[in-house]
Amino acid sequence: MRFRDGPTVLEEVSFFLQSGSFHFLTGPSGAGKSTLLKIIYLGLKPTSGRVRLFDRDVAGIARAELPALRRKIGVVFQDFRLLGHLSVLDNVALPLRIAGAKEALIRRHVPELLDWVGLGEHVNALPATLSGGQQQRVAIARAVIGRPKLLLADEPTGNVDDQIAMRLLYLFEELNRMGTTVMIATHNQGLVDRFSYPQLHLRGGRLIGPGGDSAAA
Repeated sequence: MRFRDGPTVLEEVSFFLQSGSFHFLTGPSGAGKSTLLKIIYLGLKPTSGRVRLFDRDVAGIARAELPALRRKIGVVFQDFRLLGHLSVLDNVALPLRIAGAKEALIRRHVPELLDWVGLGEHVNALPATLSGGQQQRVAIARAVIGRPKLLLADEPTGNVDDQIAMRLLYLFEELNRMGTTVMIATHNQGLVDRFSYPQLHLRGGRLIGPGGDSAAA
């Protein structure tokens, strides 16, 4: 994967995520973690190779089918991407409303989740009135509220303290126990080491095995 005439960002990256698995994507800043996530959630088209999602080759999927495919994927972006004109509750409820959920269900489940991530008192607040860590938790709640088949999180604990970080990871674990495949990109190795989940480690755009050699997973 490369951008225009720039250097190669990802090279010979090959792996398979078993349905219902939980993986950490680790590596230093600039290793290619965000780029890899963008390719998986169809935010970028790879310049070579192929991507298969839910047993389908992405290259063979018609453009009209892509929105439905993307709705199976929950994404926590580094820059949050909250809608500034919507309240916290309405930001989190957005995936449910797009999916046609009943308003009664939304009014029951969204506040419960916001309570769990420590934002129960901010349901009517606008994103601009929240701290960076609070906005991050709103973005995470929005990504998980619809119980996606695949959850991709890009540095989801980067703006919160260790206590909140652990609570958020427990939330991801709970979602995983319900059947969601989870991949979390982070450079916080200390946090990763508290869990026993497998790691995909990127260095210089390549997957590196435990011994420092290139590896495919």
